[in-house]
Amino acid sequence: MTMEDILASEAQEPQSVTRGDIVDGQIVFIGQEGIAVDIGAKVEGIIPLNQLGDEPMTLEEAQGMYKPGEQIEAYVVRVDLSNSQIVLSKKRADQDKGWRVLEKMQEADEAFEVEVLEKVRGGLVAQVEGIRAFLPASQVDTRRVNELDPYVGKPLMVKLIELNRKRNRVIISHRAIMEAQKAKAREETVGQLEPGAQFEGEVVEITDFGVFVNLGGIDGLVHRSELTYGRFNHPRDVVSVGDKVQVQVIDVDEGRERINLSMKSLTQDPWEGAIDRYSVGQRVKGKVTNLTNFGAFVELESGLEGLVHVSEMSWTKRVRHPNEVMKEGDEVEAVILRIDPKDRRISLGIRQTTDDPWSALPDRYPPGTPVKGKITGMTDFGVFMEIEEGIEGLIHISELDTARVNNPADLFKKGDEIEAMILNIDPVEQRASLSRRRFLGGGAPPAQGGGQRDYVSQGGGSRSDRYGGAPGGGRGAGGRGGRGGGADYNYNAKDASQGGKISTKLGDVYADLFAQFGLGGDKKDDAASTETANAESADTSTDTKTDDTQA
Repeated sequence: MTMEDILASEAQEPQSVTRGDIVDGQIVFIGQEGIAVDIGAKVEGIIPLNQLGDEPMTLEEAQGMYKPGEQIEAYVVRVDLSNSQIVLSKKRADQDKGWRVLEKMQEADEAFEVEVLEKVRGGLVAQVEGIRAFLPASQVDTRRVNELDPYVGKPLMVKLIELNRKRNRVIISHRAIMEAQKAKAREETVGQLEPGAQFEGEVVEITDFGVFVNLGGIDGLVHRSELTYGRFNHPRDVVSVGDKVQVQVIDVDEGRERINLSMKSLTQDPWEGAIDRYSVGQRVKGKVTNLTNFGAFVELESGLEGLVHVSEMSWTKRVRHPNEVMKEGDEVEAVILRIDPKDRRISLGIRQTTDDPWSALPDRYPPGTPVKGKITGMTDFGVFMEIEEGIEGLIHISELDTARVNNPADLFKKGDEIEAMILNIDPVEQRASLSRRRFLGGGAPPAQGGGQRDYVSQGGGSRSDRYGGAPGGGRGAGGRGGRGGGADYNYNAKDASQGGKISTKLGDVYADLFAQFGLGGDKKDDAASTETANAESADTSTDTKTDDTQA
């Protein structure tokens, strides 16, 4: 610089500055108090280290970022020439520039991108042109967002919805952009909405009653009954939020802005052609999907289920609830008993997958065969004795001993091992009658092929007689539980075309009906049944006068 330049600069009038001005200056030096800047005034201005940016800087950081001789823009915070002091702020200058930019954005209604800095109470915080902006949780999406953490550190397109410089208040919205996009897409979609139209949509919400799918600017509901033909507990078992799905429009209610959709209408109904794929008597495998008091539902294929009634689960065991035999998720083998495509029902049997143990019983135990076993039950009219595992027979009170027996409990208790003689076995009704009296030598042995009356014909061998108290008739109230539950599977009755091998007995059906309506099983019926049985026993006993008197 020449002497002329120095004299010329000294001859210049000092620049007048006032509070609030934005001035450009040249860095003179950097010290502990801050950065000294020549702004053309009588004295140099000072930018404190805490006014260089949003975060305070150390002297070393300031010296590394700024150098003497560089140009810098600053905001005039205070002017005190009498004390030779001018305070400047680079941070305020940056903010002022940012406010001017934001004002232009608001006038133009422009969308711009910000990076979310942090989550605070009620929303998110971002920085726009050096100014902190608040994004309320209600403005993050068109639907309520409960979890805001995934948005932190991510870029987001927003619009200004409120700008107040005096209160230093900046409110931004991502929802405003989404709604604008949604409105545009809605116009395009509404024109295509008609029953039968197909769309690809995105699952946006899952509720207990169904799934909301976005078709493009407008949402429709897929009711849970329209999701799939298969069984499920909750719609979230079928789809997840964000899934792309194919849907078909069922109907549109423009006045209420409701659109009903279906997913399963675009898939094949499993009942179509089921009668061709399955037949009565066919062995099938499936998965247990649900247990009820009256049976178990088994899925043969997706959307195609059959019911195994409790009476069709075991030949010998009296199943009170399906969970005694199986649990949900089990793979089981069954036999088809009946198919009803009209009512969309299939009746299955599990016991039919094994041989009926009662069918070979008459050959192994002809009348007069001595047997030994434990007492499994006690009644007023006799005792039940185990012939072999799962097979029981009744020893009527008149056949318990050579002497008169008033109460079976006087002679025996449950678990006692006794010996008796086979009187007769009815494999169809699954009943067997025995005699301990004849085994002990009291009276003639039963004749082969008949000739002696037995208690099988009176219902004497049914295991459920002990519960129903009906020795003289079919299964009583203690029989297998009624079907109930609104499932009408009464077509489990025997199908003559299948030879009677794969369906339940008529006695089981009556027992189910009695149990369902609460009939039978009271004390009066028990007493009447006992008297009837004793009266009939008189006809079969011609050995002694004692037996006639007892009857």
